[in-house]
Amino acid sequence: MKQRVFLFCASLLWSLLGTAAPHDTLRVAVNGLPASLGNPFKGNGRPGTLVWTAIFDGLTRLDESGRLVPSLAESWRLTEPTRWEFRLRPGVRFANGRPFDAPAAAQVLQWLASKPGRATIIGNELRGISEVRAIAPLILQIRTTQPDPILPKRMVGAFMVEPDLWAKLGPDGFALQPIGTGPYRLTSWDAKARRAYAEINPYRWREAHITKLVFLELPEGAVRTQALLSGDVDLALIEIEALERLRDRAFPIVAAPSMSVMSLALISERGNLPGTRLPLQDVRVRRALNHAIDHETIARVLLQGYGRPASQPAPAIAFGHDPTLAPYPYDPVRARALLAEAGYPDGFHITADVQINAFPADSLIYQSMAHYLRQVGVDVTLRLITFPQYLRNLQRNEFTGDAFGTAWNSAPYNDVTRPMEMFSCNRPKPFFCDRALSQHLRDASSIIDEPQRLAAMHRLAREYHDAAPAIFLVEQVDLYAHRPGLTNVKLHNRVPVYDLIQPGDPP
Repeated sequence: MKQRVFLFCASLLWSLLGTAAPHDTLRVAVNGLPASLGNPFKGNGRPGTLVWTAIFDGLTRLDESGRLVPSLAESWRLTEPTRWEFRLRPGVRFANGRPFDAPAAAQVLQWLASKPGRATIIGNELRGISEVRAIAPLILQIRTTQPDPILPKRMVGAFMVEPDLWAKLGPDGFALQPIGTGPYRLTSWDAKARRAYAEINPYRWREAHITKLVFLELPEGAVRTQALLSGDVDLALIEIEALERLRDRAFPIVAAPSMSVMSLALISERGNLPGTRLPLQDVRVRRALNHAIDHETIARVLLQGYGRPASQPAPAIAFGHDPTLAPYPYDPVRARALLAEAGYPDGFHITADVQINAFPADSLIYQSMAHYLRQVGVDVTLRLITFPQYLRNLQRNEFTGDAFGTAWNSAPYNDVTRPMEMFSCNRPKPFFCDRALSQHLRDASSIIDEPQRLAAMHRLAREYHDAAPAIFLVEQVDLYAHRPGLTNVKLHNRVPVYDLIQPGDPP
C-alpha cells in the first residue's frame, strides 16, 4: 500500500513538473549530478561521468567491449621505457572555437602534474608523470618517473578542459561554465531544480543526432523508474527491482558489466598509538568475514543472475582477472573458528559507512551482508553517507567508521592496476597497507610485456584474495532503461554514449 501511494505521488509530481520533450531533446534521469559540477578532475566515475562524457573527451577511450581505442589521440607509441608519444587528431576544436592541439593538451596535463593538480583524484592517478611537452603541433610527449605500461589507459580519465579558460577562471569558476571538445556544451546548471542543460557543440568533431540534453538528478531509483514510465524522462539509470515492471511495459533494457567489484573495505590503517590492537588489523578476522558471506546466493537472488560472486580485485571483464581464483566459500563454521583463533570468540561490533543507489540492489546487498556477519557474532551498524562525503573521506582517509562500502573499480581503464593502487601503501593516506604486497604491485606495474604483466597481476590477485583487505561481495552490473523509440543506446565505460543515440519517434 505504501509503495502504491509513493508511486502515485511521484507520478503526480512529475505530471505537474514535467513537460513533454521535443523531438530534439534527450532527458536523462541520473542518481546524482557531479559534486564538482563541471570540474572533471575531482572524480573518476559516476555520477560525474554521466555528465562529463557529454562535454569532454580524453586522449583515449574505451569502446563497448571495454577495449582501449583512439579518441582525441589517433595513435600512441612507447618510444622509450619511460617515454610515450601521442599523435593527436587534426582539426579538433573546443566548444568555444579554440583549437585543440598538443600545446593545449600539454597545458592540461602540466596543471594536473602541479601541486594543486596532484591534489585532485585525476592528478593523483597521473602522479607518475614527470614531464609533458608538445614536440610538434599534433605530437604530445609524456615522460614518466617509472615505466608505466597503462599510461594510455590512464588518459581515458584525463578529460581535456579548455586550458586558457581553466587558467583564467580557476577550477571553481570553470566548473560553472565548462568547455571541452565533446559533442555537447553545457549551457546552465539549475541548482534549485537539480538539473543541468546542454546543447550540441557547434565545433564537435563527431556526429551527434540529438540537439539538447537535460540531466535530472533523481537519487531514488523508484522515482527514476516512475519518471520513465510517465514519459517525463527518456533514459534512466535503474534499479534491478524495476526490471520486470519496465519489461512488461516494453521499455528496452541496456545492461553491461560495470567493471567493478562491490565490496566492504576493512580499514586497517588508523595511525593508532603503538600497541593498539583492532580486530580488522588481523588477517584471520578479515578472512573470517569473507567466509561468513554467501556470495553465490547474493549474486543469484539479489542481482537476478546479472552479477557474479566476487573472488578478487578484478571483475571478469577487466585486465588482470584470474579466472582460476574462486570466491571465499560460504563457511560460517570456519568463520567462527578464525574469529576465535584471532581472540574474538564472542565477535565484536563494527560501523560501516555505505552509499546506496550507486549500484543495483546495493542497499539489499549491504543489509544481507550485515545479516550474514551477525550470524557469526559480528554486529554491524550500517551508516548512510553521501557520495561527496565518501570522496572526501576516501581522499583523506577520514572515515570515522571501521569499514566503508566501495568498489574495486577498474573503470575507466578496465585494468585491475587502478583498484589495486587504491588498496595499497602507494596512496598518500592509505586505509590498507601491506608493504610487501604494495612492492609487488609497484614491480608488476612497470612490466611492459603484456603477457608477463598479466601473469604478475594474476599472482597479485591471489595475494589480495589472501590478504582480504575487503569483503569481496559481487561483480556488479550497470542497468539502464529507455523509452521505446530511442535506438542505438550503447554503454561505454559505464555511461551512455549520447552522441550515438538516435531519437526515433517522439513520445
